[in-house]
Amino acid sequence: MSNGPGGGWAAEEMARADLGDKRLKDRLISICDRFSESPESPINQACEDWAETKAAYRFFNNQDVEPDAILEAHRRKTAERIKPHKTVLAIQDTSYFIYTPHTETKGLGTISRKKGKNVENILSKGLVMHTCLGVTTDGLPLGLLDQKVFARKLRTAERRRLDKSNLTPIEEKEFPMA
Repeated sequence: MSNGPGGGWAAEEMARADLGDKRLKDRLISICDRFSESPESPINQACEDWAETKAAYRFFNNQDVEPDAILEAHRRKTAERIKPHKTVLAIQDTSYFIYTPHTETKGLGTISRKKGKNVENILSKGLVMHTCLGVTTDGLPLGLLDQKVFARKLRTAERRRLDKSNLTPIEEKEFPMA
């Protein structure tokens, strides 16, 4: 790691992260620094060695680490970067992560349902991520304004028919922006 938990962009970006324990905050900063050095790599390749890889997985599995606390720290820094700009675009997009072959993974939702040639229902399983990114009018990304990751609930055939025949109020939509 080039800067360690004491310095660098991650220490500044995550300075306000309240994870309830300084060691967790230091680990967050270390992980951010490490992953930023090779953002295209999976965790085991981005980490320097097996100990660092295990530490990253322990961090992600820690029930005391609230993703919203991490996002809130980043969101505050994003708000600071937005202040000097007269106009900022809030660009939104939804991504789908398909984990259908991961049959033992818990907490996945239904991404799509199709009829196959020999199978009545083919269900894709995974997670949905909706992101809102703040960008200047010149195209400079300023940071995340919001991000939600969720598992979509399976709708009954009757519910799907009703959804097609009725417009759903915004309050009942799958993902209302906070």
